[in-house]
Amino acid sequence: MDKAQSLGLRTSLMALVVVKCLSLFSLIIGFYYFSYIAHDWVVNQTPATASDVTGLAVCLGMSWLLQGAFNALSSSARMQVLNKLEQHLQHVFIERQHALIRQHSVYYWQTVWLQHLQAFADWALEYRVQQMIAVVVPLFALAVIFYVNPVIGIGLLLTLPVVPLFMIIVGKGAAALHRKHFIALERLGSLFTDRLAALPMLANYQAHQKQTALLKDASENLNARTMKVVSVAFLSNSVLDFFATLAVALTAVFIGFSLLGELSIGPEITLQQGLWILLTVPLLLSEMKKLGQVYHQKAQAEAAKAELAPLFSRFTQNLDGSAMNPVNADTTPHYSSEYEVLLTANNLKVFDINAQQPRLPSGKDKSAVDDPSALLHAESLVVLKGDKILISGRSGSGKTLLLEALGGQRPSTHTFREPVIWITQHPVITPGTVRENLCLNDTYTDDALVKALEAVELGAWLSLLPLGLDTVMTDYPLLSGGEAQRLSLARALLRKDDIWLLDEPTAHLPDSQHARLAQLIERLGRDKTLIWASHKALPANWFNRFWTVSRSTNVQDAISNSNFNSKAGLKSKIGALQDEHLQGCSSVTATSFKANANQKECGLDEK
Repeated sequence: MDKAQSLGLRTSLMALVVVKCLSLFSLIIGFYYFSYIAHDWVVNQTPATASDVTGLAVCLGMSWLLQGAFNALSSSARMQVLNKLEQHLQHVFIERQHALIRQHSVYYWQTVWLQHLQAFADWALEYRVQQMIAVVVPLFALAVIFYVNPVIGIGLLLTLPVVPLFMIIVGKGAAALHRKHFIALERLGSLFTDRLAALPMLANYQAHQKQTALLKDASENLNARTMKVVSVAFLSNSVLDFFATLAVALTAVFIGFSLLGELSIGPEITLQQGLWILLTVPLLLSEMKKLGQVYHQKAQAEAAKAELAPLFSRFTQNLDGSAMNPVNADTTPHYSSEYEVLLTANNLKVFDINAQQPRLPSGKDKSAVDDPSALLHAESLVVLKGDKILISGRSGSGKTLLLEALGGQRPSTHTFREPVIWITQHPVITPGTVRENLCLNDTYTDDALVKALEAVELGAWLSLLPLGLDTVMTDYPLLSGGEAQRLSLARALLRKDDIWLLDEPTAHLPDSQHARLAQLIERLGRDKTLIWASHKALPANWFNRFWTVSRSTNVQDAISNSNFNSKAGLKSKIGALQDEHLQGCSSVTATSFKANANQKECGLDEK
């Protein structure tokens, strides 16, 4: 991910390690000068030499300056990495949009943005830096201590490995607890935001007490998991403090008894050497303790890894050369020149949102059709400019999945190269003004905005607003489901794009609103290319093509593409599973139908 996203972690990591090690080495050398000064005062009873005082001042000053440089570099590198991660994640959201967002709750995505990215940056630029420092500095100090007194060096060599050993043992348990804690936190947050959004329904059904008890149980479960994580953290710090104190105490006892003449093991120790060792040992142990203190960052990063890895895996929208070209002359039926072909999808396959680039069939190799990662398969789909296509199929059969693939939000072998307009079941209303909700960071004149609202029959609604287009859309003005969909239609009209993908825009509306809104969409989209997925009845003569999405009992279930002149509208198959949990493969059946020129429009109650 470092190379793919140009995070520059390797350069930042090495720079931080070098600066921090130089700071600690300067401090160790400063301890050397200080021990000579103390030796002169206590043993020789002479004033400190100018060179020792100057050396101590220079070393302490260098250590202080290098520590400041380390803090500045660490903060700058962390912000740089966070900005790049946020930019890439924002790009992923823009690229995959509805296909990605609908898989989890709003609270989940807030957690990913605010916590997981931060956890990754902390692990990469704090834990890994401290991990290297905790190896380099103790080895350097041990080498010098071995040179001064091999006995003390051997003692430290036996006691120091116990610190990282227990840190790893305790850290494994902490990582598992962190993962469970995150799952519990995400579930509680999602539960709370879901119930908060459903407050009117809870009030209508007087279900407050039951939902309050449910939230209380979930909160107590989270508290219990939090206390387990905290207890393991305290245990880790206690273990580290115990062994660090034991190592320093053993060193101090050995040096003290050696200076008193009670022990004569190894080379003779002077006050200067003993004082320098006693000042250095706690320093190298403190770096190990710091590693233990930030070890939880590794646990948090591991918990975040499973969530971030699928988001940062790159997928290729168009997986072979033919997919980039909407028309394949060898396999595409010939159409009259008056029809512009927008898409020809031969052997279309749609894959999981987190799938890597799959293996495509080449030549006579058909084994790729059996690819278990393919969620939906179609032998041949054709879209001409101006087509009106109705997608049918039972809930969960894969209609939304197909639209996401055609819109470029999901990895697939074919997709539209032209920009498309998405109109979903739940139009997004931002807390900004009416103007901001229509423009969405684009720029349009007031006349264009008013005309768009009038075209979708929201002119009367706009005239009632106190500030017109500058009215803030918070609690006021309230929008019904049909009005919110009309507002999304106004956005579509402003963009002037010719391909509209409609994912059951009237699914949650009463029949009367469904009829009016469907007629409005049909009228506004007569000069557009419409691909409309719907459960509700729509007049058959509004459409000239019909796609049926169904669950296949065989992964190789193919698509028959036939033309027929009939007033019969739809050919239905039955689907069973939610598209997020598809097992095997769904298939799409394409049929074509041209209504007679003199045929009257069917009513919305006819199918």
